Amino acid sequence: MPRTMRTFFDSNSLDSKDFICLDEMESHHLNKVLRLKNGEEVEALDGRGNVYDTEIYKRDRNNIELKILNKKFFLAPKPLFRMAIAMPKRNRWEDMIRPLTELGVGRLTPLLTDHSESYTKGEKQEAKSQKWKKIAIDACKQSGNPWLPILDIPQTFSNFLTNISEEEAVCIGSLSNFACPFKACELDAKDVVSILIGPEGGWSDEEEQKSKENGVIPFSLGTNTLRLENAAVVGLAVARERFIL
Repeated sequence: MPRTMRTFFDSNSLDSKDFICLDEMESHHLNKVLRLKNGEEVEALDGRGNVYDTEIYKRDRNNIELKILNKKFFLAPKPLFRMAIAMPKRNRWEDMIRPLTELGVGRLTPLLTDHSESYTKGEKQEAKSQKWKKIAIDACKQSGNPWLPILDIPQTFSNFLTNISEEEAVCIGSLSNFACPFKACELDAKDVVSILIGPEGGWSDEEEQKSKENGVIPFSLGTNTLRLENAAVVGLAVARERFIL
């Protein structure tokens, strides 16, 4: 089966129902990396559930125009899966964005916890956010996921708990004796299922107590100690199995 070639575009810039004009970066990828020619078919995603079957209509050195052949719309998965994960060392946060996006995460929230890495707010966050978005877009193109996840800026664990909505079921990965396997957790059907994954140093006693006071349900991923990024992927996978698959 031939590989599906995909590209990404901002549907806010769509000014025609018949054609899509790609930006310079996406045009470069089709031109110089994939080396596609006029008439070749490309699947165009906008990250909002719309998937366009297109073919290359015009191309020059810096720009490509696609002709729309067909349009499909995919509803956002229900529930929306939100992964709230303790900020890891260095670039490991970026390493998690790709597999979680490919698995269909709906929202990613970096958490500042008592035992997570220190984080300094500043002008660099905008550049980081743009890099995170690019990684997520690449993951959508790779996997065919039609929905680009919401990518939050880092927030404190306390702030996360304060802003839990009524339409959100929240569970927390825990090593406590009270934690049960995810499939055995008593979770009501909600629009959003949020899964909290703590740092490799574990949650502090205060954080465990605060989560309990806020009705957050502890769950276990087994007896083996997992690296943070592996725990996040496994946590999302078992949640999908419980609610979707």
